[in-house]
Amino acid sequence: MFLALTLVGCSANRIAFNNAPTLIYYWLDAYFDFDGPQSVEFKARLNELQAWHRKEELPQWAELLKNLQPVVSQEVSAAQVCSLWGFLQQRLQAPVNHLAPAVANLAVSLKPTQLEHIAAEFKKRNKSWREEWLDLSPAQRLERRAQQIVERSERFYGKLDEAQREKIRLQLAASGYDPEMLQKEMLRRQQDSLQTLTRARNGQIPRAEVDAELLALFARAASSPDVASFKYNESITQSACAAVAAVHNSSSAEQKAKLKQTLLDYEGDVRALMQAP
Repeated sequence: MFLALTLVGCSANRIAFNNAPTLIYYWLDAYFDFDGPQSVEFKARLNELQAWHRKEELPQWAELLKNLQPVVSQEVSAAQVCSLWGFLQQRLQAPVNHLAPAVANLAVSLKPTQLEHIAAEFKKRNKSWREEWLDLSPAQRLERRAQQIVERSERFYGKLDEAQREKIRLQLAASGYDPEMLQKEMLRRQQDSLQTLTRARNGQIPRAEVDAELLALFARAASSPDVASFKYNESITQSACAAVAAVHNSSSAEQKAKLKQTLLDYEGDVRALMQAP
């Protein structure tokens, strides 16, 4: 997800996109601890990914941002928001899927120590996540989540009033948020990833099938095969769509104008990024 979001572009800083291959490389290196040949290969693949994304994906983002601007003044339903989210998921998944062959080459070249490094990094990140979420009281979690949503909303709409902030809190309180369920799914994804990478590295997956196995892994990460986790994610998504719709429908004319300008600015950034640097 970090990879895809970085390649979307940033209204505040176009430099982020143009430096995305380097930023993503260091983020991935924290997990894989690349050796020399892996480093050279993956840097080249990330540069190719950026060029592909600039040509194939950014035009779709630009059109989306353009098409959203005329409907800013209208009220929206939760179903409309979820429909938009479905499209965004496809766009966010596309660069991850495009990178699958490079990840396949990396997987078959991994050393046992690198797999151990990945497992250790997962453990470290899990500890940090537990401290940030599981160790909080329900009230603290709610307040933290509400603050995050408010901050993200204000990037688009400008300052929210207290009534809008309270609406967000009420939506989140009714969402059924369960950090234990999230942790369960996070651990499943990590185990799935380690098992798939280990099988690829040990030759238990024929080389011609590694790309497909990794695409299947990505698909399982996006849509959990665990029935309970899948249903929970669907429920949380519906709640999130309702919250977004509620914020938008409660926005003032001034806030809607701010949103429209923000979308226009994003469109301008994306169209600029479509051109080779």
